[in-house]
Amino acid sequence: MQIIIQSKNNHLLDILYKNPATDLGLYCKELRNGVLIGNAVSVNEYHCLFQDTKNSYLPDEDNPIDFQSYCSPLLALNMATEFFNHLFKSNETLENTTLSWLGKTYAEMDTLPANVVVPTFFIDSGWYKNGTFLLSKYIEGISVVPKIGNNYSLKVDGKTIRETLHKFSVVALFCHFTNKHSEYMYIDDYFIQKHITILANLPNVPYFVYYLFIKRLMRSPEQFRTFKPQLEAYFNNTIQFVFTDTHQSRKEFICNRIENNEAVLDFGCGNLQYFKKLRKSGFTAEYLAHDEEDFEDTVDKIIGYENVENLHWIANKEDLIGFEGQVILSEVIEHNTLEEATELLYWIKENIHFTTLFITTPNSEFNVNYEMTEEFRHDDHDFELTKQEFINLIASIFPNKTEYHGIGDCVNGVYPTSAMIVYKQ
Repeated sequence: MQIIIQSKNNHLLDILYKNPATDLGLYCKELRNGVLIGNAVSVNEYHCLFQDTKNSYLPDEDNPIDFQSYCSPLLALNMATEFFNHLFKSNETLENTTLSWLGKTYAEMDTLPANVVVPTFFIDSGWYKNGTFLLSKYIEGISVVPKIGNNYSLKVDGKTIRETLHKFSVVALFCHFTNKHSEYMYIDDYFIQKHITILANLPNVPYFVYYLFIKRLMRSPEQFRTFKPQLEAYFNNTIQFVFTDTHQSRKEFICNRIENNEAVLDFGCGNLQYFKKLRKSGFTAEYLAHDEEDFEDTVDKIIGYENVENLHWIANKEDLIGFEGQVILSEVIEHNTLEEATELLYWIKENIHFTTLFITTPNSEFNVNYEMTEEFRHDDHDFELTKQEFINLIASIFPNKTEYHGIGDCVNGVYPTSAMIVYKQ
């Protein structure tokens, strides 16, 4: 792998701690089974090269060619750490640090734009789609151009050398943890703290990047609770993060309120995520699964593998008439037209004797945090409602007692998921 750093700043090598008068500007260091080589090409350009000897980044040991040593995001992350770890401190610390041989601080020297170029960079995830790289939507100065297969050329621009390397580290970090078959890494508190500092150094990082950081990197609720104050402080505490992603948050919200000894109808059951979670918590009552799509094979596999007797697939909606118990209608209504969704809710009201009805749907007011303007959150949604529109819809159909809840992260008082609990009339 080759990493090229360029800037018109004549202090580039000083900022990188690379002395062109030492060993003709060459710097060598071992990394795994290979060698890192740094080369001061000129006062305005520095090259980093990794030369492997044997299988340092090979995901498949049966493959004799370790192509990952030429393009792996993990390797890029490792190289940045080995060469420039001194720059991955807080801006406040660096700006007040004086380089002894110049008698100047970083704030005085690091004042011109820079860029990092990686000729071949491996991305094997859904983050590059329809000609757009996901992070490019949220952080300025990130450019990804397809080459062959999952190989891309990467260019990162920043207003300063430090900002450029921080952005580059963020790209390498996320690409490694989202690539398929990525090499497992033990993520300790030091690793998390380092990259929280890097994110905090960048200006105007939007909510969604922090959301991805929490969901992709943090391994436990305890680790999340440790760093939650720092994450929220970046946004002046206008955001309250939760550990679970939006889907998991919906499951927890509903499953924590389900009575284990009362039957459940999962209307729009999908692949039975709610049943699986409830079963782990000791749910033993009858569970009826229904969906417009055919998930009978999924139900049969669960019954066979886990030897359950209380799970039943109901293909025909009319066979549900007269059901008594709890009803889950999670992320269903938006997959119909508004008219069809209204008809479905009326059908449930007239034909199902529910004790509690749990309805969830995306809150369209939150979509701005995904950099969405007019498009829906998912391609198969026919409509998405604001909080008040959702409350009005349910109130127009059910005269029962209801409770509204926001689920998930809270950004300026707005939640990604709207939930309504409708109680027995």
